[in-house]
Amino acid sequence: MTSAPAARDHRMPDERLWRSLTVSATKTELYAEDLYFRECWSDALDILGAADAAQTGTDGGSRAAADGVSGAAADEGSGVGTDGGSRVGTGEGARTAGDAAAAALAPLGLLSFKCDGMAGRRAEPTLRYLADQGFSILASAPIRHNRHSMRELWRYNWHVYTTDRLALMTLMHSVGDSLLLIVRDDRYDPAVPGSVRLADLKGSADPEARGPEHLRTVLDPPNKIINFVHVADEPADICREVGIFLDRPERRALLTEIRRADTETATRRAHDEVARLQALLPASDFDLEAALKRVEPATTPDALARLRFAAAGGTRLSWDELGTLLDRSDPAVDFWDFVRIATEVLDADRPASADLLPPSSAAEWRAAAAR
Repeated sequence: MTSAPAARDHRMPDERLWRSLTVSATKTELYAEDLYFRECWSDALDILGAADAAQTGTDGGSRAAADGVSGAAADEGSGVGTDGGSRVGTGEGARTAGDAAAAALAPLGLLSFKCDGMAGRRAEPTLRYLADQGFSILASAPIRHNRHSMRELWRYNWHVYTTDRLALMTLMHSVGDSLLLIVRDDRYDPAVPGSVRLADLKGSADPEARGPEHLRTVLDPPNKIINFVHVADEPADICREVGIFLDRPERRALLTEIRRADTETATRRAHDEVARLQALLPASDFDLEAALKRVEPATTPDALARLRFAAAGGTRLSWDELGTLLDRSDPAVDFWDFVRIATEVLDADRPASADLLPPSSAAEWRAAAAR
């Protein structure tokens, strides 16, 4: 018995619309079936897709999208999903909403602070950098990773990590709350999405491959593991990552903030949230030598010597070996001192191919626009 081909989901982007979300054919194929992308895209259709079409009156007054119902849906009859939410339909209304949602995503960027970014007090310098580079804050949301969410977010990158490094990542990324930002590129070039310009500005993890203009240079990370921030690569990634970070109510609230585009309020809230989060998380200098000196009373001379030898490039330690030399549950061992030492003594990477979904660049997007 032969199965009939699956009908196309008309609420999902078509081939034309995917070209405004990513230049990667592989990403298009993967994200078309990705649960997180699909959920957030559905919300984006209802909220961002309604931004242009659902004005009532001539004074730019209320929009049906404020209740999650698009004007396009009103034109053809809105569907009610199994969750009780009103939705745009599946015909011309969905296409119109898709165009509007993609256009709304195009100038946006997504930046999330990692817990080490909060502990390292790199949030305020990042906010200043964003403003200096022509990005305005549109929305923010508190976030907290667990072992599952971080593996989903970096599903196509972390395959190169050893299991020891995965254990470290689980520890350091789930220690506390952090912050998600949605920003708008006020220097937006229609040929290059705001997310792509922001990702280019982030700079390489390799210090030799980045210049003084890059965010990573400004933030001065101690190594490639502690790097303070994450940035989405393309519009499609913004959609997928918001779907990972936030459940439906929080996700739709964030999208509504984006649609309102009240940058003054959003900027004030972001600064207030940074101050609140930093007050909850003790600061760290991420200084390796200082960390080794601070843990000295909590370990033996032989154990400290092994830690110093490994940190200086000697024989790598396993996660379990590190735990026997330095007990992170000891109150005398600062959490971030343990992390800082771990980043220097573990075998971090394994032989594997590079990113399964390599980041795009402004040059690739310009080339695609010229075709």
